[in-house]
Amino acid sequence: MSFLDVRGLEPPQPMVKVAKALEELKEGEVLEVLGSRPFTHLLPRLQELGYSYELEEREEGYLLRIWRSGEPPSARSEEKFEINEETNVGKLLEKYPEALKVLIRYGFAPLKNPLLRKILPYTVSLKQAKRIKRMSDEKFEKMLDELRELTKQRR
Repeated sequence: MSFLDVRGLEPPQPMVKVAKALEELKEGEVLEVLGSRPFTHLLPRLQELGYSYELEEREEGYLLRIWRSGEPPSARSEEKFEINEETNVGKLLEKYPEALKVLIRYGFAPLKNPLLRKILPYTVSLKQAKRIKRMSDEKFEKMLDELRELTKQRR
């Protein structure tokens, strides 16, 4: 069993630490994570990635136990997709994998890690990522334009 204490860490650090720990999790092992918040954004992704979990509220915080449970389902929806500040980074990368190069070029280096790419992006919108990276409005708009250009190239 592995234990991780992510209390007091600012987003996205808890997700980064959990993703790295999951990379090393072997079949039959359990990862316990103690956090200040209830892991709301992480839980749906864990299921999609084939992990099972239990969440327990304790006096010292939220204890999340995670273990492997099988293969993740591959469900894709064909709904209208717009790229704007509210766009979920994970959904963007699902729909336009080539967006990864653009995001990395604009400083989102943690996305280079394959496991982080499966978990972390689903927890933030482009607007939240902008705030985390302290990106200027001008640079953000330029990035959005490049990302929107990807949708035009597919038509």
